[in-house]
Amino acid sequence: MQRKKIIFMIFSVILIISLIGIAVKNEMSKETAINLIVDKKDGTKQIAFDTKLTQLDESTTTLEEYKGKILIINFWASWCGPCQEEAPDLKDFYDNKPDNVELLAINATSSDSRENAIKFKELYNLSFPIFLDLDRSLGKSLEVMAFPTTFIINAEGILKYTIKGQVNQKQLDKLLATL
Repeated sequence: MQRKKIIFMIFSVILIISLIGIAVKNEMSKETAINLIVDKKDGTKQIAFDTKLTQLDESTTTLEEYKGKILIINFWASWCGPCQEEAPDLKDFYDNKPDNVELLAINATSSDSRENAIKFKELYNLSFPIFLDLDRSLGKSLEVMAFPTTFIINAEGILKYTIKGQVNQKQLDKLLATL
């Protein structure tokens, strides 16, 4: 009987310690989570301009640098067939875009690599800014489930369009005309 009580006490202590550990871990991950988009009370989704971005050369910046511009944010991976097919269209779009528009490409580095992103940039002669999503936190914050996925954000920072799958210059021009 005494032995059962000791085993029960040990089990209870282990369970309590485990639950405390889970609670602490969840609380800590809340603080470090990146929220690229914030839900506003009016139901719109606002970009968080203080979001830090890691550039291809591993330096950092924030979206504040692009405040006041229409943003096209494209999530991609070098191994993604549709991403490879859309790269020339994105290049052409970027080379002819209006001054109030910026195209930002975010590589799914957690399932790709910085080296592959550099090779991709060189292969397609891309000149638009490319950023690294090293831990998938940016993709998670926008619920990116497949590549490519493109988001269009107006000059006030409000998410207007989500395009799942390949996009081309004609589609982008048409959507931009509505903003």
